[in-house]
Formats: sequence, C-alpha cells, structure tokens
Amino acid sequence: MSSEKLNIYNILNIIALGLSLVLQADRLEGPGHQNEDGTIVNGIGELFWRYESIVMPTSNTFLIAHIVLFFEGVFTLVQCLPKYRGSVMVQDCVKHWFFTGAVCQFIWSIDIGLENVFAAIFSTVLVGIFFFSITKILMSQAANTIPSEQSPEEYWFLRFPFSMHFGWALAVLAMSINGFFVSLGFGRTFQVVLGIITLFIFAGIGYKMLYKNGPRPNYIIPLILSWFCIGIATEEQGPKVNLEGGVHLFFDITAGIIGALLIVTTLFVFYQKEYKSGDLSNEIKEANDADDAVYVTAPDGKDGASALA
Repeated sequence: MSSEKLNIYNILNIIALGLSLVLQADRLEGPGHQNEDGTIVNGIGELFWRYESIVMPTSNTFLIAHIVLFFEGVFTLVQCLPKYRGSVMVQDCVKHWFFTGAVCQFIWSIDIGLENVFAAIFSTVLVGIFFFSITKILMSQAANTIPSEQSPEEYWFLRFPFSMHFGWALAVLAMSINGFFVSLGFGRTFQVVLGIITLFIFAGIGYKMLYKNGPRPNYIIPLILSWFCIGIATEEQGPKVNLEGGVHLFFDITAGIIGALLIVTTLFVFYQKEYKSGDLSNEIKEANDADDAVYVTAPDGKDGASALA
C-alpha cells in the first residue's frame, strides 16, 4: 500500500537516523580512549571505555556499527518513497521503535560527568531499552511477514537493516552488562563466569536464528555475533590482560571456537537451505515436466486404472 504524504512514523525514522549519525560521527578508538576535549556528546568510538570487560572486542570490531548505519540510511530513504511509506513493515512494525532506540542511544552518549553506580545503572538501562526497541521491530516484522509474498526489495530495504541492528544491539547490551559488573568491583572469577555465559548466549541465539526461526533462517545475526566473538578472542587490552595466563588463554579459545562455529554453521545452513534444497526442487520440477501424463483424479476402478487428461 502507498501513501501520498509522509506521516509521523516516517518523520520519526528520519530523526532517528539523524541521531544515529551524530552518535557515530567520530574516529574509531579502542578501549581506554576517554574523551578529554570537553565534548558533551561522545561518538561510538569514545563510548566503550565505559564498558571495559573481558568481552570487549578489538576496536576494528566496531566497524560493524557504521555498516549498520549505512543500511539504516537506505531504509530511511526507501521508507520515504510513495511505494513503501505506508508499508506494514514501516507503519505497523517499525512504528516509533527505531526512534525510541535512537533516542536512548543518544542520551547514553551524553557525558554528564558522573562516574558512579547510579550512572552505571542508568547507562545500562538505556542500552536495555535500545535493545528492546530493536528486538520489538525484528519480532513485529517476522510476525507480519508471509515469506511467499515478500519481495526481495521489501526484505533488503525494510527488514535486513534491523536484523543487522539486532546483532549489534545484542553485542552492545552484553558489553554494557559485563562492564557494569566490572564497575561495581566484582572479582575476576565472576567476570570470567559472566563472560563465558555471554559467549554461550551468543551461540544459543545464533542457533535459534538458524534452526528455530520458522521457515526462513536468519543468517546475518549469527554472522554479526561471530564477528564479535572473534573480536573478543583477539583483543589484548582491558581487564582480560589481568587474568592468569591459563584462564586468559581458555577464554580466548572459547570465544574463538564459538565465533568459528557460528560462521561454519551459518554457511552450512545457507548451503542446505538456499542451494541444495533449490537443486532438489529443480530436479523434481524437471521430472514432472518430463512426464506427459497429468493426473487429475485419484486412481479409479477395480483394476487400479487412473483417469488421465
């Protein structure tokens, strides 16, 4: 369905993109690069010094945030077009949630000069609302999609950006929660246990997206989570360097294995679903096309003869 005018949801999506652009308008820096130039709003590369923990990935991992922003820019542009501005994917699924998540991210990026437990709780709650907003979009779009009726353009322009954003939001939430407990002074044993739980949650969500996601697997979320796991495994800064050698190595190996398994499993499922099943369907179609007899009724008669057309 199309609409002649942009409505409130379309406009909120444009504002949300603008807030996201402000948040990511800086250089990528690794953990520990606290902003000292008096800037009120920190960009994405300056924020993660707050969340130093053993699940902090390398700085290059944060490049995914800019890729997410690019695809959400495409979404924002497309949802303004007459053909898509009234789409169910925009009006009933995205609604105000993209804007809500962007506002939470923006507030989260503001430097209010507080470094205490209340600021840490407030920051983590904001990230939680941001994650909930993107999850709400993803679930609503899945519930309102009939795979056989969805066009490739609708998927790539209106749904794919939020699948990417969900993977990113989950990783940010995980870093925030782990960093929160570090800021409270929890010991190394607790940090390692929480870090391992985080990695297995990534693995579990990847499994769900590939095997328990209905008729169509979601490939992009496991790949994003694998990217983060590998980034975690290769990071050599932050609290992880304080772990004893054996524990440090064990954690890195665990993160690397989970990241590699997510990649391999995603590629395997993609091959099984998109190529192998497609080849089988083509073989069945070719076999049916080669058969000149078209059965229009069930077998009839004592001798088992069938009615043919």
